[in-house]
Amino acid sequence: YVKNQPSSEQDILAAQMALLACPVAAIGTSQKQDLSLARRSFPFALADNVFVNGYNHRSSFGAHSYFIRGDNENWMVDAPRFTKHLANKMEAMGGLDYIFLTHRDDVSDAHKYAAHFGADRVIHEFERAAQPDAEIILDGEGDHDVGGARILFTPGHTKGHMVLLWRGKYLYVGDHFASRAFCWHSWGAQIESTGKLEVLTGVEWVFPGHGKWFPVPPGDFPKVIRRRVRNMVAER
Repeated sequence: YVKNQPSSEQDILAAQMALLACPVAAIGTSQKQDLSLARRSFPFALADNVFVNGYNHRSSFGAHSYFIRGDNENWMVDAPRFTKHLANKMEAMGGLDYIFLTHRDDVSDAHKYAAHFGADRVIHEFERAAQPDAEIILDGEGDHDVGGARILFTPGHTKGHMVLLWRGKYLYVGDHFASRAFCWHSWGAQIESTGKLEVLTGVEWVFPGHGKWFPVPPGDFPKVIRRRVRNMVAER
């Protein structure tokens, strides 16, 4: 929604980026805008070689999607709506090797990006119905190494929800931190699998599907998890 009318150039650019990112096209303008700079701003840098893609899709309930630029491979975490502008920027950044889908809700146009880049989609067997032709189907209740990423099985929000750990300090949690009101499978399982993340002592950034990404002071992630679990238990 529009809280204030933008005035400075920086505010105007931010508003234009919000217009492009809005999954339901709820933001409009009273006169035609030149959106070329806003389009070029996505993917938008959040941390070292970590970007948010914008172009959130209504089919993914407006969830965020992220781009990771690695030394030897690039990743997309969940997917935005397909646009040529974004695909061109990703091509300039080295293309896409993997598309990690945390769960069935946030796949959006993953199939279009996979086809465009020849990228491998990664999803759990329990979520496979959302992308039945995905290239990499993970199964079981264990964790997996795919390329340079560590993928952890975190059921709860959905039966086959997973999160991705990159370089030991960037954690992409999909809807794993979502409230009980949006739990589609098992709140008890979600609490249990959240608690297991306490061992990830090196996490310094958390990137959710919904809500604001946030940094974590070095060594403090176990405290973040313990506090989150306490809050989840209080929601029972």
